[in-house]
Amino acid sequence: MIKIITKISFTALLLLSLSACNDNTKKENEFNPSLPMPSTKGLSNMGLIGIAHDAKKDPIPATKIGYAYSEKLKDYEKALEWFKYSDSMKSMPQNSNYACYALQQLKKYEEAIAWCEKAINLGNDEALIGLGYSYSKLNNYNESIKWYLEASKKNHPDAFINLGTVYSNTGDYKNSEKYYKEAIKNNDYQAYQGIAKLYHDKIKDDIKASAYAIAVINTKYTKSSVLDLLKNTWNIPNETIKKGYELQLNSPDFPIKFKGDLGL
Repeated sequence: MIKIITKISFTALLLLSLSACNDNTKKENEFNPSLPMPSTKGLSNMGLIGIAHDAKKDPIPATKIGYAYSEKLKDYEKALEWFKYSDSMKSMPQNSNYACYALQQLKKYEEAIAWCEKAINLGNDEALIGLGYSYSKLNNYNESIKWYLEASKKNHPDAFINLGTVYSNTGDYKNSEKYYKEAIKNNDYQAYQGIAKLYHDKIKDDIKASAYAIAVINTKYTKSSVLDLLKNTWNIPNETIKKGYELQLNSPDFPIKFKGDLGL
């Protein structure tokens, strides 16, 4: 249930471009890459061959090319080449965060940590989530919690659900429950699924497990998929599911409620 870094934001990339364009003191020949330019093969298919020339001496178009490989083609190896090439001209916070994301997709978490740390040091708060995620994939939960807590101080929307999951993995169910509920307050529908799993798998309270699963019917989840989970995967009896339905309907702990007929 841990959420990876938020998907690469094209808006952030546009802001990066505008910031660079406003720096009129920089001339093109001031950006001299220390790495060879990656192959431009495939750029024409993405409509980017026109910026390949600019990418020779400008980190912004180089980052845009890396973004396209990442988001359009899901070719993270190629994307990483371009992010590293861009960084060899000028280190930028968003580019470093993109590199971290690509490395996570490639399951190279130790290398991802270095790029996330670089992004954070350059002022990118988004990378706090990436750093926490990378540590969690290495089962270093203390460091993971540390960085997710830092992200929560910045009100990052994914921090709370990730804390709920990591605390569950450490056996600290009290804090897991606490942070899943914080995520629920922020209308994170996935957190309902996370806390339902916590109640079923760890705390062994199938009434609450049913209640949280039922509450999000007709939002992100269909009634049939929820009932299939409760009845067939978790083997919860109909009478317990009905009690869960009543709980979510009448308790103030549920910001959203399913008021329809379960058909049980």
